[in-house]
Amino acid sequence: MSKAFTKEDDAGEQLTVERRPPPREPAKVTAQVAASGVVRAGALVTLLDENSAQVEYQIVEPEAADATARRISVESPLGRALLGKRAGDQVVVERPRGPAEYEIVSVRY
Repeated sequence: MSKAFTKEDDAGEQLTVERRPPPREPAKVTAQVAASGVVRAGALVTLLDENSAQVEYQIVEPEAADATARRISVESPLGRALLGKRAGDQVVVERPRGPAEYEIVSVRY
């Protein structure tokens, strides 16, 4: 936002002077790297399924979800079950054909 005001110069003529605030420093964004290993949006989570197969998913916002690319929404049943969990935790997800149990192997960012 700038402010304008008028000022007379040495000859008595009016000048319009525009005054701008000093430029701001760019915001410093610090990524909260999950040293704690807690699942949040953006995490790459490796799971061990009921058949002892490892599968990796990225937890994303709903608009970025793409099942074929293994990006699941934070609002999906599995996404909701994983949020706030850590490596070593187990989660159960209700499905139409019955519950599915997963163990979290790792959480990376």
